[in-house]
Amino acid sequence: MARVASTKIDVQDLEYVIEYLLVFTFSRRAYSSDTTITKGKNRVRLLQAALTLEKAMLELRDQEYLDAVDRVCVDIEGVMVATLGTAEIHKLRTAIRQKRYKNNGYSRADNEYESTKRFLITRSN
Repeated sequence: MARVASTKIDVQDLEYVIEYLLVFTFSRRAYSSDTTITKGKNRVRLLQAALTLEKAMLELRDQEYLDAVDRVCVDIEGVMVATLGTAEIHKLRTAIRQKRYKNNGYSRADNEYESTKRFLITRSN
């Protein structure tokens, strides 16, 4: 039985996935491959998710921030499932691992997310 590529996106990889998909969307490879990510509605969904993440990081705090980031993870996962094939998902996973290694595992969204979770737990005690 063939192994299905995982499309689950967590906060640690969210920025890397968005960056990869944005670059891929406008690349020559996307137009030549059998994918629907180059269609207008899929590009709009991807760009809206990226803007929502940036807005959350700049303007939202506490539980609103956590909810917004979780919603963006689900939105990006939906874009991936709807547009990418198994081969492209494998390439995405490889690119994420390389990017995480290059940045020593640091992700601005993940750092802020974990910090906010710790703050909320401390405040509730």
